[in-house]
Amino acid sequence: MSLAAHALSLAEAADHRTADHARSVAELASLVAEEFRLEPEARQELELAALLHDIGKLNIPNAILDKPSGLTTVEREVIETHTTEGEAMLARAEESLSSIARIVRSSHERWDGTGYPDGLAGQDIPLAARIVFCCDSYDAMTTDRPYRKGVSHARAVAELWAGAGSQFDPTVVAAVARVLFARRGRTTDREMELAQAGDVAANRTAPLASVRAISG
Repeated sequence: MSLAAHALSLAEAADHRTADHARSVAELASLVAEEFRLEPEARQELELAALLHDIGKLNIPNAILDKPSGLTTVEREVIETHTTEGEAMLARAEESLSSIARIVRSSHERWDGTGYPDGLAGQDIPLAARIVFCCDSYDAMTTDRPYRKGVSHARAVAELWAGAGSQFDPTVVAAVARVLFARRGRTTDREMELAQAGDVAANRTAPLASVRAISG
């Protein structure tokens, strides 16, 4: 069994949502790779990193992952260790996975340098990690979680645009938006307006893109 298949098997056993989320993020990341015309090896690394980006959550207590209310400061610190836990798990599994392990480690770094665990910014963040972060955020926002309902495609894309230049690499946001519109096959005028303007005011009840919605 491949590492990817084994990882998904473990995730499925722990929580089917984790495996479903991983597959969705990997599928979207693969399409975004086409937008960037990544070389085959880089694309393969991206797809595997997207599939395994949350593997470290297997070491996070379910009581924290499934908590239906806001996290405490300590709980937030614990859940943020999932990137370094994932890196360590992959590094221990096989030396050849070191590049994928680095992508997993950096998958929650922010374009403005306020992410974790290393506070990397801009081009210092591996491109694959920037892509995983954006795809992860979109899927997290549109999926029901124990602490909130998923939001619409239009609102999620608007949130990505609102975070472009702060949370996300703007070129990655643009690529993800193009892929999403093409995959849906149709986009209403209102959806396009929201996406292009980054207007997150409509029907807003909480600042999703800056809080738990993008925790993956």
